Amino acid sequence: MCGRYTLYHDEQDLTELFELDAFAWAPRYNIAPTQTVPIVRQGRDGRERLDARWGLVPAWVKEPGTFKALLFNARSETVGEKPSFRDAARSARCVVPASGFYEWRAEDGGKRPYYVHRRDGAPMALAGLYAERPRGEPARSATILTTEPNELMATLHDRMPVVLEADAFARWLDPDTRDVGELADLLRPVASELLEAYPVDRAVGDARLDEARLIQRV
Repeated sequence: MCGRYTLYHDEQDLTELFELDAFAWAPRYNIAPTQTVPIVRQGRDGRERLDARWGLVPAWVKEPGTFKALLFNARSETVGEKPSFRDAARSARCVVPASGFYEWRAEDGGKRPYYVHRRDGAPMALAGLYAERPRGEPARSATILTTEPNELMATLHDRMPVVLEADAFARWLDPDTRDVGELADLLRPVASELLEAYPVDRAVGDARLDEARLIQRV
């Protein structure tokens, strides 16, 4: 699962990683579903950075306001089959830039949030899907793919977001690949040794808070 994440890396780091002309975005420390997030897709003239609502509304939904499902995650094993995701899996794949993400674990005294990030300090790239519509809100929406957990994440949850390495971007974003089954090897859990997880303040559970202190170890 991935229900909260962060994006606070330097714009230059993100520009270089995703091979973009520019990547303007204010630092965020507690991004929650329904909020606006940046995504990266393959455009006609190169990669593009766009805004989307986190929570996919399939393109076939005629009245977005009546669609109640909050599809902020999609199981990578079934995106090619589920009606809500299969069209996007064929032709609207994207990457969601992140600095890290939060996961909760049941412990004595209640659930404790943990912050997960790359040990090397580099930004993350999460595999995603998006949908667009000519009218109605949201005009563009997105979801983050999840997979089975690696050894580290298994101590926190039974799912984790799909973390892509830079050398996988071109394949994942390639619009000529219509069968997501051909990309199954990219949708596996990232190696545990690449990640670090540590406990943080329970205040991260309040989506109204967006402060750097939320990622501090407690």
